[in-house]
Amino acid sequence: MEKKYLFRISVIFLILTGYFTLFRSTMSGVFTIFYSTSGISDAQIGSIKSFQNIGIMLGMLPAGYISDKFGRLKVLTLSSCIISFSFLLLVLFRSYLSFSCAEFIYGIGLALNSGTLLAYITELQEEYSIEPDKKLMGMQVIVLNITVLVGGNIGTWLFDVNHSLPIWFSTIGLFLYPIGMYSLIKYMNFSDNKSKTYAKKVNEYSFIKLLSFIKNRKFWILLLLNIGYDCGTQFVLIYWSIIYVKNLHFNLTVVYTLFMCAFILGTIIFSKIIINTSLKRLLLVNTLCIMVALILSGMLTDKYILLILFLIIELIMGIMSGQISATSNLAIYGENNKSIMLSVVSFVAEILVSISLFINDLLVKISNNVNILFWVSACYFIILLFVVPLVHYND
Repeated sequence: MEKKYLFRISVIFLILTGYFTLFRSTMSGVFTIFYSTSGISDAQIGSIKSFQNIGIMLGMLPAGYISDKFGRLKVLTLSSCIISFSFLLLVLFRSYLSFSCAEFIYGIGLALNSGTLLAYITELQEEYSIEPDKKLMGMQVIVLNITVLVGGNIGTWLFDVNHSLPIWFSTIGLFLYPIGMYSLIKYMNFSDNKSKTYAKKVNEYSFIKLLSFIKNRKFWILLLLNIGYDCGTQFVLIYWSIIYVKNLHFNLTVVYTLFMCAFILGTIIFSKIIINTSLKRLLLVNTLCIMVALILSGMLTDKYILLILFLIIELIMGIMSGQISATSNLAIYGENNKSIMLSVVSFVAEILVSISLFINDLLVKISNNVNILFWVSACYFIILLFVVPLVHYND
């Protein structure tokens, strides 16, 4: 009986992850180059992307509250519709102000989605007495990144045909997401779920009680992992097309495919080694390696060596993303208010990411050289070293 429910839960988790990521990631490979071809300067692009983080930050805590109180599937529906609307704005209006507004709305949509599906799946695991599954989390990250690769290549191909086509593709796909989601849930004989705290008695809701997980050591591990990883990788995620396509003159589709393959390979490596490798050792090795790769990227000038270093960075990022996903599932298992716990982590992380983006933007303007951010990103990854003392070898 347990295996039957585990299979159904796994199918739901992987299919919904893949569908949402496919249509959202169609824009991930062309966002920056789309802004650039629309007359936005390199320095302004960083500023525009910071509005996404502001939207995430403002929407994160209410997202957790709404999800726990009214149901996770309702929030996922709202999220896909909001993101679809934000993409539509990119087609209708093309200016710095309109792009900033679209990114802000997009951030709110991402905030509503962040951790909600994981909270839904974890609640199902608890309901049917299924233990957290590290392999499922590893598979989820692999599916996520394969669909990012496929969606990104669809986006770059459509962009070459017409700059607006990837936007329309994402808009329509995400608008139809709720129909596919509810059909799948109904077919698997499941329903929406919410926090058990609200299900028992809403009036007993206490903000102080909900934040009691801050005393949890694993909460701080998850928080610092997210802060260090998100701040350290934002520069790569935003400016890769400027550096490797616009400045170094590599083909957009080729670079995107290579770095996503490296990222996927990293997630596969994580799923293979996680059983026999301690979190402490894996975290320490990954952090030191990615810092070295970033520093070398800021020092060297040969375009092919820089591309190889970029792929190494993406490989390590893939391993780290699997690590964070598995840690998230473990940290919220047994918590009554899963969405709020994940929202608090993301809320604090997004505040610091937004600050880091403004710092990055300022440094690019002062130095007039985007490559300085390789050094800055290496410094951000130092945050991950503070996680090491908190980790026990039996985690």
